[in-house]
Amino acid sequence: MSRELDRKLLAHLDDMTPALVRSFRVLDPRGPAGLNITLNQFFVLSLLARKENFGMGELARQMGTSSGNMTAMIDRLLRSGLVERQRSEKDRRVVIVKLSHTGRELAERVLRATKAGMRRIMRRIPDEQKMAFFDTLSAIVAVLAEGRVSRRRLRPIRKILKNAKRQGQ
Repeated sequence: MSRELDRKLLAHLDDMTPALVRSFRVLDPRGPAGLNITLNQFFVLSLLARKENFGMGELARQMGTSSGNMTAMIDRLLRSGLVERQRSEKDRRVVIVKLSHTGRELAERVLRATKAGMRRIMRRIPDEQKMAFFDTLSAIVAVLAEGRVSRRRLRPIRKILKNAKRQGQ
């Protein structure tokens, strides 16, 4: 039964793919902000917006790319004035990357707009379906992360949502 169900669901996913791609383009934060950067560059800005600074190696690991590719990406963001790069005071071999003032303002503005768009979508979906979706998405992330991240480190979405409800978010 499971193989047949998987086959049917994958066929349905194939049918849905064009609509999903169009939808993600609408949610793509680069367009409304007039950003002339790649999606991966935007992901770097998003990571840097969540944490004060990153070492280049850590940033490359988070992005799943080589340090050479990350250096080239940071070089482009540096030329755009969106990031700053400096040597660690503790270890001069370590290069630290952080958002510039302009980069921080831009990342925060775009992240707010993206979250607002997602909230508009989420309001139209019943809570039970949202829970099922995020449980499934968490399971997919866990399967994809096997070997790289312990499954125990991935908090079940139900705990996250329960905590958010308690805090009135």
